[in-house]
Amino acid sequence: MSDFFPDTPAAPVEPEETPQPEWVSAPDDVLPGVVPVELVIGRSEQAAVMLTGMRAFPTGVAMTLHVRTRVRLGRRLDLNAEVFDGPYRHDQDEAWGRDRFKWGFEFSDGRRVTSVDPWPASFDPDHVPDRPVLAGGGGGGGDRSVRRDYWLWPLPPLGTLEVVCQWPMLGIGTTTSIIDADQIQAAAARAQPVWPAD
Repeated sequence: MSDFFPDTPAAPVEPEETPQPEWVSAPDDVLPGVVPVELVIGRSEQAAVMLTGMRAFPTGVAMTLHVRTRVRLGRRLDLNAEVFDGPYRHDQDEAWGRDRFKWGFEFSDGRRVTSVDPWPASFDPDHVPDRPVLAGGGGGGGDRSVRRDYWLWPLPPLGTLEVVCQWPMLGIGTTTSIIDADQIQAAAARAQPVWPAD
């Protein structure tokens, strides 16, 4: 009976971790430079949209978007879905997409990126998108207050960085704010590796 139980199998060989493309999210092994931004990018009697906590890396910028409403929107609108959904499904009608919350950036060289752009098709580590990417990350909130982290790739060039916001459903027309991208570049130059090379 000594061979009743089979020998314990050898532990499987862990596959080598594939590096995540730099356009997907902020690097885990870099301490970013901080950009002092406290900006209301859209406001109406019903809602306010704010941008804070910009952290500059050599490859892009991480930031936090805050959305507040004065009253609980209830069945009329799920605030979490409004901020965390998108790009929007193309099977919805035109009015549905037009009235939703949208925001994005225009670089000084004219390139644009928005929260409703289609996601790049490839996760191949060697693939580099031919346009900027605004990638939503984690966050949370409730009926009247939501925050969400975002990653903007690549690092904006020197000059002005325009932030554009629109939310017709809650009375926010197209609103443009300006951030000094020179400050972002300077902060990125202060970024440093968490584990310096020996």
